[in-house]
Amino acid sequence: MKSEPLRERRVFIGLGSNLGDRVENLRQAICLMQVHGLKVLRVSSLYETEPVETCKPQPNYINAVAEVVTDLPLPKLLEVLEQIERKLGRESKGDKKPRTVDLDILWAEGERIDSERLKVPHPRLWERAFVLMPLSELVGELDGKPVAEVARSLSGRQKIRKIAEGQLLIEERECRVL
Repeated sequence: MKSEPLRERRVFIGLGSNLGDRVENLRQAICLMQVHGLKVLRVSSLYETEPVETCKPQPNYINAVAEVVTDLPLPKLLEVLEQIERKLGRESKGDKKPRTVDLDILWAEGERIDSERLKVPHPRLWERAFVLMPLSELVGELDGKPVAEVARSLSGRQKIRKIAEGQLLIEERECRVL
């Protein structure tokens, strides 16, 4: 039986970097998403945050959230994001080490997946201020939960500060494909 192509739908992708030129790493990740056919609609402001759940001290992260539109199946989208991470110098996935770029599928419109390799919505989405603060700029509520309210409740326990306004990452300029 032939499956029907997926319809385009909104997906929120978390971006983080704590090595090298962190802002440029996120710009390049956004650029490469576009090169791979993802339609980047909006990008949140940039937030600087302390690393969470790490054993050893490491540099602070710059975090943001991108709202994209795609028709890719979620496992294929994960492959694209992991390819971008590798192109930008990410060496391994799933560790708590510093990284040039980290791209996570946070939520996908009308879709849920719970496999060994991929869980959407992201299993720790509602526990992380560094995801929810930027996400709250792009959407008021997800799955019936008020994003900004949950973000505020966490921000007292997780150090986070806005360092640049949104749309910084998708200015009109050429992509530097590495």
